[in-house]
Amino acid sequence: MNKTFSLKLALITLLVAIALPTWADLLPTTNPGPHAAMVTGALGEPGQDIYPVDFVQIDDTNIFPREVMWLEPGKYELRVRPFISRPRGLQSPRRRIQEADDLNRIEVVLEAGKVYHIGAHYHDKNLYEPYTLVLYRVEENK
Repeated sequence: MNKTFSLKLALITLLVAIALPTWADLLPTTNPGPHAAMVTGALGEPGQDIYPVDFVQIDDTNIFPREVMWLEPGKYELRVRPFISRPRGLQSPRRRIQEADDLNRIEVVLEAGKVYHIGAHYHDKNLYEPYTLVLYRVEENK
């Protein structure tokens, strides 16, 4: 029985080793450099009601949540997880999490050598769409 278990474990390990590089090759992520675009959801601008986000999906492919990533130039649909924990004007801390997928998605067209800042812009008067995702700054990557 011990040999059977070891054989099954070896087979599973082999299958995972073969499948992981194939899955990773499907993602448009790349190494930092002038050939790539940097997309960041870190920091935000709370003074302007723009809050940080984590990226959790690229074109319907789930990824490990991250604040910053480098992508090849092109058009992408990104899904994010916003961090709106204490918007200005609220008396008590609240965290608004959206259930509707379309509120957590943004479409972007990226060019090489640029940095794209994406955040969740909070709207306190609209209960149905308390935030929208915005591309609030694009700058040259130096």
